[in-house]
Amino acid sequence: MEKERKQRSAEYEEKCAAAAQTVELADGEEIEVSRPDRMCPRRNVGRTLLSGNVYCGHCGGRIFASTARKSHHAMNGEVRERIPIYKCYNRTQHRDLCDGPSTYRAEKVDQVVDSILSGIFFRAKGVKESELLKRQITSTTTAYQKQLKAVKAEYVKSSKELSKWEGLMLDSIEGTCVFTPEQVKKRMDVVQQSVNDLSAKIEDLQNKATETAELTEEIKAEHQRLLSWAEVYDGASLEEKKMVASYLIKAVTISQNYGIRIDFNITEAQYLSGMEMM
Repeated sequence: MEKERKQRSAEYEEKCAAAAQTVELADGEEIEVSRPDRMCPRRNVGRTLLSGNVYCGHCGGRIFASTARKSHHAMNGEVRERIPIYKCYNRTQHRDLCDGPSTYRAEKVDQVVDSILSGIFFRAKGVKESELLKRQITSTTTAYQKQLKAVKAEYVKSSKELSKWEGLMLDSIEGTCVFTPEQVKKRMDVVQQSVNDLSAKIEDLQNKATETAELTEEIKAEHQRLLSWAEVYDGASLEEKKMVASYLIKAVTISQNYGIRIDFNITEAQYLSGMEMM
């Protein structure tokens, strides 16, 4: 597919490099990193479940899949087995940039991620579509209403301020105001722009709050997709599981002692929260 080819390309990652986001490291520090949105792994081969969406919890940098010798002490004639691992690029190439482990056993990480995905699919089978739709739509509508209330309050506040400055303009022209007409006009322009922006935001939120039909179709599609994966996931090949994982998971962050945090893609996170899984 065209989308898959695009998201696997180096050009796509370069294009997304400017879209930095804030992440929290294992020690609580927040840093800006570049994490391109991707639902297709750069490579669909290899012996690891994850590809292109694994990050270090100590430096925020990318972790890549590799292999390592299982044993460094081979006996005569013994072929030393290589096992899949995840390696922190910064720790491996620039030790001063990362104080975390350089490698993690892929088997341990993949088992955790695989278990979580299996649990998601197991629960998906037990969720009634009608109840899921009811919960998700109610939750989404409530969220929009809450945003609307806050934005409308800001709109009223800005509108009152605009009226105040409009009243001061006449006083300024007559010379009975401490502000010059230019100063009053400058502030009025700023407040007017704020009023216009808030008005547009209110209209947008009102439209979204009423678009339940479209939301219903999206939730149905996600539910059916999960159900189809649920039927085959446990017996799927590694390559198939890799594609499923890349679709659902935005980022997996690994830290010392195999601390693992999973961030789901936005639409999937919203859907999964409706299933009360997050």
